[in-house]
Amino acid sequence: MNVHSIPTGAPVGAIQRLGPIVFAVDAAYAVPLATALRSVAENNRSAWPLDIHVIHEGIGEETKRRILDSLPANSTVIQWHPIGTLSFASGFSTRPGVSKMTFARILLPQFLPETCNRALYLDGDILVLDALEQLWNIDLGEAVIGAVPDYWLDNVVSIGSGGTGGPRVERYFNAGILLIDLAKWRAEGISERSLDYLDRFPTTEYSDQDALNVACAGKWKVLDRAWNFQFEPTQVIARIALEQKLAIVHFVTNVKPWKSGSLSPNVAFYDTFRSRTRFALTHRERVQSSLKRAGSRLLARSALLRAVWAYTKSAMLARSSTLARVNRGAKHT
Repeated sequence: MNVHSIPTGAPVGAIQRLGPIVFAVDAAYAVPLATALRSVAENNRSAWPLDIHVIHEGIGEETKRRILDSLPANSTVIQWHPIGTLSFASGFSTRPGVSKMTFARILLPQFLPETCNRALYLDGDILVLDALEQLWNIDLGEAVIGAVPDYWLDNVVSIGSGGTGGPRVERYFNAGILLIDLAKWRAEGISERSLDYLDRFPTTEYSDQDALNVACAGKWKVLDRAWNFQFEPTQVIARIALEQKLAIVHFVTNVKPWKSGSLSPNVAFYDTFRSRTRFALTHRERVQSSLKRAGSRLLARSALLRAVWAYTKSAMLARSSTLARVNRGAKHT
């Protein structure tokens, strides 16, 4: 597969300070992107203006303006890179709820000028709680990337086991935060090797993360977990962030704190950042989210309520169907 066939429109001649910092999201991630960027900007004032690159699909001009207006004045310069198509990934599978945009990070070097010698990739479902200069200046030695081991998948017996097959790796990293030596990435053909792996194992369980782990096996440096603290749904950030001096927190499960009615215990903490963006919740949205959260908690605690609710929904759908048939019959008489 020829990765150079993917249209990018990457700029040339950019000057590196702290950055480039790269995100890859689709339109559904506009809110978390704005919130993550706000957290980056507020905690890295000494590096303003931040060099931000957003690889995206479907983010319109008005949304781009709202995201930029969500940030402190003169804090960032954002370059938007539409990935005109994700057809190269059409045959690759993802876990439920994971966007095809996850595959875009495999092509990350194509969106940056050749003059860039390193980049920092961040997932959209993160908050930055401290300055990133120390991370940026880590000596990678001969490693292609620096990453934090995946809390749940590190030392897994094999990648893509079962029906998908796939080679084994000794250590397994989480690909949500990557410090990348771009020259070594290109020299090692990491993009090409990752895509080759996906061509051979298109249903590998963790998609591009599996592919990157195989392509970078033995070529990555283990970073401190403070740079990618992967939260379980029940953990409370406010209780441990200061104690453990966390720099980047990563919401790795489907329990996302920005979703309406989320049962995450970090909803209020996350909202302290979101509320300072142009995507702040309205009073009505807050009330609706609280009601949904209360209802979800009741349903989660009571099997009887869940059964009643399922029966009620079924009855409502049956009644709607009956009324529709009656109305259609009345029109024909």
